[in-house]
Amino acid sequence: MSRSSDDTISPQLRLAIDRKIASLLTAIEQEKVPDRLTDLAVQLQSALVEKRRCNAKKED
Repeated sequence: MSRSSDDTISPQLRLAIDRKIASLLTAIEQEKVPDRLTDLAVQLQSALVEKRRCNAKKED
């Protein structure tokens, strides 16, 4: 049976990583997001959905 890389990480290291991620997410959530960046993110999301739909049609 193969082990995932998470199995080789000590619980203490996993906790430290989780805390760092939580800290980064908190900092990101507190940052102001320019309207232009939000608009671009929405456009990107729409384009990715459209691409996924086109790829799904090709596979049919």
